[in-house]
Amino acid sequence: MKQAKWLLILVIAACSTTVSVSCKNKKAESTTQDKASDNSKPVEISSDATLRSSVNDLVKAYNGVEAEVKDGVVTLRGNIKQDELQTLIMKVQELKPKKVENQLVIKS
Repeated sequence: MKQAKWLLILVIAACSTTVSVSCKNKKAESTTQDKASDNSKPVEISSDATLRSSVNDLVKAYNGVEAEVKDGVVTLRGNIKQDELQTLIMKVQELKPKKVENQLVIKS
């Protein structure tokens, strides 16, 4: 029984005195994801004035649709035909807003 206690004490002592590796002085390792993001271009976001002008010109072609631009976010309101919705959203996205909020009602 005494031998088992001493053996247990030795095992605990050996485990507690093992050297742990510190990350403090390690050089930063770059990952594949970091490298990929370094080479990619930053996301372009159009200014409100440019965006507002472009969106207003675009929306003129769609009867019953209005657009509001605030802080890079384009909010679409009004009524639109189902077959025109996808085209309008794609064209607005091409203007590079931060976000497009679709509050349009689909009419038949």
